[in-house]
Amino acid sequence: GGGPAARGGALKGRQKASRSAVGLRQEVYASRPWRSFEALPPLRTAARKGSQSERAPSPLFASVGESDDDESRASSQERPHPPSFYCPISRQCMHDPVVLTDGHTYERRYIEQWLERNATSPVSGSVLPEKKLFPNHAMRNAIEEYFEQVLSGHRQAVREVMSSLVQRQRNFSCSTTLLRTVDSMLQCSVLVNADLSGEVVLKRIMEEARGLVGAEVASVFLLDRKRGELVSTVNSTEGELRIPLKSGVAGFVASTAMPLIIQNAYRDKRFNTEVDYKTGFKTRNILCVPIKAKRCIIGVAQLINKVAGGVLTSVESARESKKDNLDFTMDDQKFFEVFASQAGAALAAQDSDMLLGCASPRRTACDDFRQSLTRAASSAELQPLVIGGSSSSLLMSPMSPKKVERRVPDSGQGLHPVARRAFQPLLEVAWSSWEIDTLGLAEVSGNAPLSTLASYLINRHGLVEMFGLDAHKLEQYLLAVEAGYPDSNQYHNRSHGASVLHFTHMLLTHGGLLDAVEVGLVEVVKEPTRRRGFVMLAAMLAATVHDFEHLGVSNDFLVKTQSERAITYNDRSPNEQHHVSAAWRLLLKPELNFMESLSPEETLHLRRLVVDLVLATDMAEHGRLLEDFQGLAKAEGDGAMRAASPRDAHIVLKFAIKCADLGHLALGWDKHLRWVHRLEAEFFQQGDREKQFGLDCVSFLMDRHKPGVTESQVGFFDYMVLPLFRALLKAFPQAIGMVRNVETNYRHWCDAHGSPTR
Repeated sequence: GGGPAARGGALKGRQKASRSAVGLRQEVYASRPWRSFEALPPLRTAARKGSQSERAPSPLFASVGESDDDESRASSQERPHPPSFYCPISRQCMHDPVVLTDGHTYERRYIEQWLERNATSPVSGSVLPEKKLFPNHAMRNAIEEYFEQVLSGHRQAVREVMSSLVQRQRNFSCSTTLLRTVDSMLQCSVLVNADLSGEVVLKRIMEEARGLVGAEVASVFLLDRKRGELVSTVNSTEGELRIPLKSGVAGFVASTAMPLIIQNAYRDKRFNTEVDYKTGFKTRNILCVPIKAKRCIIGVAQLINKVAGGVLTSVESARESKKDNLDFTMDDQKFFEVFASQAGAALAAQDSDMLLGCASPRRTACDDFRQSLTRAASSAELQPLVIGGSSSSLLMSPMSPKKVERRVPDSGQGLHPVARRAFQPLLEVAWSSWEIDTLGLAEVSGNAPLSTLASYLINRHGLVEMFGLDAHKLEQYLLAVEAGYPDSNQYHNRSHGASVLHFTHMLLTHGGLLDAVEVGLVEVVKEPTRRRGFVMLAAMLAATVHDFEHLGVSNDFLVKTQSERAITYNDRSPNEQHHVSAAWRLLLKPELNFMESLSPEETLHLRRLVVDLVLATDMAEHGRLLEDFQGLAKAEGDGAMRAASPRDAHIVLKFAIKCADLGHLALGWDKHLRWVHRLEAEFFQQGDREKQFGLDCVSFLMDRHKPGVTESQVGFFDYMVLPLFRALLKAFPQAIGMVRNVETNYRHWCDAHGSPTR
């Protein structure tokens, strides 16, 4: 305590000590008497000019009520730690500090190595009267207490951020704020333990994860490449465990790179019960994820036996469930994957020896693209959702549509490292799950969700290798297309494009539609494997470009205002005609044409299919397309539809992209509601423009002074949505994962408006 004078004196004393410590270190660095030692990363000492620490307290303890933008900016600043905690030789945090006769404190093992070859002070360079060392217990206690307080603050910050996210969205969502908060904790943990082995650091990081997720035991298995084994020294046996690389649960995850949740360990054949029998420990359930660094698997992390207290375990579920009844959830897995992904990246930077002998996968265009994105992608956020008001900047001339700038983001504005490390878990979810948060993907990808996801899917489907596509030109084309999705659009933006791409992929691969159409296209591509790839390439390309250079207005608006697009395409689907035409013009540029390896016949067939698919997204084609699909399904009978001709195949594929274009209807309620509000905002913006142009009547649902989209969903579902998706399910029962959420959201809307369901 004390009065202002006492506090001012203490502050001056700390400032003086800090200046003294910084000056000492500058002196030491200038003299560099330890040149024989390997240079280590520079210390994070005094705060940089203009840093957060000069203006306000550390962001770690800031209120969760701050905006994401404020928290993101704050958490990106470095928090300086006391300079005296670092060894002048290693420049790393000390664990066993000792005092030398020169009056300075060092880490024991480094000063002992120094004194074996020198008789001078590492700091001043003066001759030492004697080489005696004395333990500095006070310093060691201060270091331990300080970093425990800092880590405790980090843990609390993670819990508060997660609590805020769950309260707002009711499930796990990967936000920039969360990623940076977790990253701050990991960086602090790495900093504290930087002088120890990489394995020890990883163990301590995973112990943090154990407490945050809520589990009895955390186990870490690191890959011993020379012996082809997984080795663990942190487990329930308190001894070393070695298992073959492909053995057991850990071996399965290490060899497949796939996360795994086992709710009943003793019923899973991969679980080895021998350890439990020897130790008396009872394993109930397991959450196991791979630890990756620089595209290499360096080990696996396991959490055993879910317990209450985790950041994603609600108080109600903890009260209602007995200790032995709690199960790991997909939210636990996603959070643990993010944690493990960031931990692996931090470890790779701190301990490169862990990557020695790493059999890195062959570099693909996706890897090249991700590296380029790291260098080039802008960190711009999505435009905020605007429910009311208007802006003159959104108005456009009826004859001169707003020019869309097609520019690859400037290099030099790279992504936050945490965001880059978050890519893989999110993309792997997109590969096999019906639901993905593309708005969240936009946040962690520097507002590049479409190009990121498209590159990942095209490469994982093996299309680059199958057709000999030019990887570099593919990268540039995807970036150019994404730049053509205006951020000013609340709905028809690059996140929507990524969502349509994702659902197109899922319908073809998990909904059974790819199997149905390949027979009908046998005349186009003879070889079966190449034919499936051809269909996938066309569908991926169509979904990617389907709203390219969208102006945020309907076809009816373009026609009424006699826009350039309406004039060019004679009022027939001017939006869709422009999307596919402009995107194909990009493809004709030599520097962007990644499909030069295709034969002329294949290129023509591909273009014809892409054009058909994009034009099918016009809502004016909804009734005709549904009628064609139902007629085809009726002829085939329920389930196991097969398109026997190119025409039938085109109908099925057009129906797929139609359903994908309405994919937000198949998201979880909270995500679906977010997109509905975005659509309503975009509609209201068009209504404002219509008033600006003096049109006789504002279009239906677009007058912000009348009921909008959120008030008309029951009717929209009854007459448009349900017939579409129920026809899909009848023909392709495997699409139940998509249709189930549509039906659930329909019931939510009916309940909200007191309407009966159909």
